[in-house]
Amino acid sequence: MKKILLMVAAIVALTMVSCQQTDYKQKGEEMAKQLDELCQQQNAEAVLALDDNIQAIQKELVAAGDTAGIELFRDAMKESRDRNAPYVAVQRVKQGVPADTVVNQLQREVLDGNMTIDAVTAVIDAMLQLSQEEKKSK
Repeated sequence: MKKILLMVAAIVALTMVSCQQTDYKQKGEEMAKQLDELCQQQNAEAVLALDDNIQAIQKELVAAGDTAGIELFRDAMKESRDRNAPYVAVQRVKQGVPADTVVNQLQREVLDGNMTIDAVTAVIDAMLQLSQEEKKSK
């Protein structure tokens, strides 16, 4: 009887971990879809709020030491974050965040495995374009 209870407890624990991991993957996929849609709509305020939320979730998972959860979440988000990094970065700069701060944050994201180096390159290109547009408008 004791063996059966231990087996049941182990199965329940594995199921809970499995469900939790699936939730992180699903949550990442949902947030990636939202990020894509909001960037296409050019809803800067909502994009920045969602990006802040994404970063907060990643920090929570890292702080909790949930390596499996963070890996699932990052993998689900990576392509969308890479694709939309230039738009997000330009909006941060327009909001008053210094460009070098934005680039440094993205470099940390790359080192943490949240984005690729290609995203940083695209962000730098977008920032150069923004700078040129600002100079023309003056």
